[in-house]
Amino acid sequence: MLSTGIRQLGFAWSMLSGRRFRVGDVLALADDMRATLQEFGSAGDGAGDMLTAPDPEIQANLTERRLRRTVRNAARHTPYYRHLFERTGVDPASVSPATIASIPPTPKGALRSMPSAFVSDAARPAVAAQTTGTTGVPTTVWFSQYELEITAATSALALMLVTGLRTEHVWANCITTRSIAQYLAERSVPMTGAGYVPIGPVDPRIALDRLATPVHLPGKRPQITHLNTTPSYLAALVQEAERDGWTAADFGLQEIHVGGEILTDALRDRARELFDAPVTDGYSMTEIIPVAGQVCAHDHLHVAADLGHVEVLDPVTFEPAAPGAVGSLTVTPFLSYRDTTTLLRYVTGDLVRVLPEAEKLDCEMAAVPATSRVLGRVTGSDLTTRDVLELLQAERALPLPTRYALEETGDAAGPVLHVVAERADRTLLARIEGRVADLALPLSGVNLVEDPADLSAPCRVRADLREHTFHTAGRRM
Repeated sequence: MLSTGIRQLGFAWSMLSGRRFRVGDVLALADDMRATLQEFGSAGDGAGDMLTAPDPEIQANLTERRLRRTVRNAARHTPYYRHLFERTGVDPASVSPATIASIPPTPKGALRSMPSAFVSDAARPAVAAQTTGTTGVPTTVWFSQYELEITAATSALALMLVTGLRTEHVWANCITTRSIAQYLAERSVPMTGAGYVPIGPVDPRIALDRLATPVHLPGKRPQITHLNTTPSYLAALVQEAERDGWTAADFGLQEIHVGGEILTDALRDRARELFDAPVTDGYSMTEIIPVAGQVCAHDHLHVAADLGHVEVLDPVTFEPAAPGAVGSLTVTPFLSYRDTTTLLRYVTGDLVRVLPEAEKLDCEMAAVPATSRVLGRVTGSDLTTRDVLELLQAERALPLPTRYALEETGDAAGPVLHVVAERADRTLLARIEGRVADLALPLSGVNLVEDPADLSAPCRVRADLREHTFHTAGRRM
């Protein structure tokens, strides 16, 4: 008990000071938490305070300290920012949350074109991670062993304290094994005592078979209880399950976690209906790990301020987006978690809407800053990815995952929406056009195509990142 208390004090000191964690202490804390939960079934009152500072005044003070250390370190050790501060004449010591706008935002293209310029001179790079490249050329991000171990350990604590993962559960990952998220899950989930099954984005028939098959493990539930995947792969699972006649009785899922793409209300409801399990929507990306967010029951995206400084900037002017306006999430991961690829004011390109001033948070995560859910990526159209996907996934006659393309024609009414359908049916087209009118979407027309190759532009989704296996699943009779 004394050693646990000492580790907790050390963890709290690092959280308060913004300095590096002692990796061994954080790993041991995860072990202590698992043992406590196994013995008592609960971590006790206030355990969640380990991961956040609920008092706004304390949080503001912590954010300022962490940001100052992160900026000073970047100016001293990271080539890109060392030259940036020299060129702009900005004094790194003067930067605070109130004056951070003095630092020009970092565009995604800069990191993509010269990743080594963002690696700290003081770092010990160990693992290179790449983004999936579904929205462009993959971006390379380097991580140290320290970063990976700290992120895995704190993720394990979050899985136990926030997600409620326990030793009797079995967690399955259906994401690409090339992802840094897969690498981290392989380490964090076992720390909770839960079983871990890396299925990967295989043929959906194989994944459904794995989800339904009893695991026969001592101390574990009879079937996989938690599924982690992307919305487009979840859509592929839903499509295949509905076609082959699977029902909720075939599975033992208790929770489904998705991230990396837009999760629509229609897909969430359809998956919940099929698997009889709640679907939790999260937000993260390789470049800003460990900064992440979760969507609450009121459909707000909450991003905790403990792991990085988060701004919402106008995608054109890069000024702070006004209440009610759409802006791009812009993130500065803090030094205590990130010491290799260093990023200041990184423009993610993910659009959200700043909540109106009159909208008061009264959800279960009200103490954590919030925006709207992610709307999509910056494009040349006022139409967001969420607008289009909500429109199309509400129509169950369209195949999943949804594939479409927007074609700008110069029409003032908006672009033409090209959609993949199993067949170009006039009745189906009329229903979609009716919904376009009801929702007042800025489209000049809708065109149904039967072959994805006939789209005006390629439509890439993460469900396309398939991994092959020698096993071939037969269809259920």
